[in-house]
Amino acid sequence: MRIFFDHQAFEVQRIGGVSRSYAELISHIRNIGYDCQVGVKESNNVYLNKIGVAGIKPLHYRHKLLYGERQLFKGQWNITGKVLRMLGHKNEYRNINKEYCIKLLKKQKFDIFEPTFFDSYFLPYLKNKPFVLTVHDMIPELFPEYFSRDDFQIVQKQKLCPLAAHIHVPSKKTKEDLVNILNIFPEKITVIPHGKPDYITKDCMSMPLCDFQYILYVGDRYGYKNFLPFLKEYSHIAKKYPEIRLVCTGKDFNDNEKALISNLGIGENVTTRFVSEEILMNLYHHATVFVYPSAYEGFGIPILEAFAAECPVMLNDASCFPEVAENAAIYFDINKDGDLFEKFENFYLSGESSRKEMIEKGRLQVEKYSWEKSAELLSNIYISIV
Repeated sequence: MRIFFDHQAFEVQRIGGVSRSYAELISHIRNIGYDCQVGVKESNNVYLNKIGVAGIKPLHYRHKLLYGERQLFKGQWNITGKVLRMLGHKNEYRNINKEYCIKLLKKQKFDIFEPTFFDSYFLPYLKNKPFVLTVHDMIPELFPEYFSRDDFQIVQKQKLCPLAAHIHVPSKKTKEDLVNILNIFPEKITVIPHGKPDYITKDCMSMPLCDFQYILYVGDRYGYKNFLPFLKEYSHIAKKYPEIRLVCTGKDFNDNEKALISNLGIGENVTTRFVSEEILMNLYHHATVFVYPSAYEGFGIPILEAFAAECPVMLNDASCFPEVAENAAIYFDINKDGDLFEKFENFYLSGESSRKEMIEKGRLQVEKYSWEKSAELLSNIYISIV
């Protein structure tokens, strides 16, 4: 059996949960014995090497002519394309990956096609071949305050889900939302949880990179991620326990975040840094606790990362978090003023025994997840379709 995965997730993401999950699944499906082809010609994605996709050129490599490899400003690539076309380079801005995938689709040398995002460009070229679709979450549909009704994901999901031979999702919560929102038959949807991380080593967790106690926040901070309400809760902690700082991974703080940090008087307590996987694991391992205040996630890979790195976990009691973490986390209500502070204080004052108990619960919980099991579940879907 031959499965053809397209370019979309690997083109959009350099790093990230969606492309990582596809890379893990592809790698482990190959271990089962099935042939997986990935339709990528140019990409900056870091996971392609792991799955042996060779000969990949950097994304936008053709634009070195004017700007080099680094994006200097928003809209750079659009301007670059226009300028290059004016100079006579008519083909400098076409989507090489999509063209390559269409070429492979036309050859029909596959049994099942799996698009890695929601662009429906492939439909005219499938002929009678089935496609399997992943829906990672229903965030755009559930949070209209952050997404327009004609958002790409919303429109394309409505188009593709009814046409897919089967759909897989990472959590029961996502399946429930998909059924309720798009009226997809439950029998057409299979829950395939993500696997535990395999990139944690003793070396990356050895010496602490921070010489102070800290709460760890990981990932994006916009909208439904509830970072601003979390900052307000953290300010209560910082005032009573100033020795406990807040370390955030990712981009620098934006103007709204800086303003709130300043107004709360916690500027000396809060820092952000962009980190590698190895540094992230070190930060997890030595954190007082990892806090995830998000209102909704399709799964929540950082939860498994924290468990695997032996870090106590605090989660907003929402979305799929209780499903994923079960009794291995401390739950709070981010919408209830003071609840996170109260739950953290109880944990913090309970001492080392409580910390060890939470770490052990996390260690046991993360063992329930593996990419081998996930690949087996996905392979069973393929077998049932062909």
